[in-house]
Amino acid sequence: MTNDASLKDPLYLRWTVLDHLLKALNKNYDIPTSIIKDLQLARTLTNFYLDDPTDKDRMKELPRIEGLLNSIEQNLMIIADNEGKEFTDKWTQYLLDASKGKEIFKGIKIQSKFIPGMPANFEFVRFNFNDPIAEERFIEICEYENVIIEFDDNDKSVFVFGEKPRITSALKELSPFFAEQMVEEE
Repeated sequence: MTNDASLKDPLYLRWTVLDHLLKALNKNYDIPTSIIKDLQLARTLTNFYLDDPTDKDRMKELPRIEGLLNSIEQNLMIIADNEGKEFTDKWTQYLLDASKGKEIFKGIKIQSKFIPGMPANFEFVRFNFNDPIAEERFIEICEYENVIIEFDDNDKSVFVFGEKPRITSALKELSPFFAEQMVEEE
């Protein structure tokens, strides 16, 4: 998990601005899945690196992180051009400020997707519920479907790990939990 100092790191700050830009653009444009996956990978690698920036193995990820962030920025700014000069100028300034260590958006501690010792063929999904869930039933379903479950510190975030077909099957069984969390709009 990122620490408070990591939330001020230019890599993290730049990733945060790109994440907000993606969300802003996603309202009006279909963002290619490859950009979204690259942003997720950049977050994972950034968290991995920032967990111990003095580790030589983690330092090796810096060029990869920079390359991902540069590619994401370039692709999102191409899409942002459709919004006009004022919009692109604002986001260009945000990115410039973030790269200089200025916090543009309030940092949120996030759980890294890097899980040491997790088998390479495992996939995972993360859920953020509005309210705490009935953990016992959730765990029972996950055990039956042969997937691994991990609750985050806040008891509202849940990771489910396993082989993709097993996760898919578990999600079908877990659908009532999602229905409980949906808020009806009046």
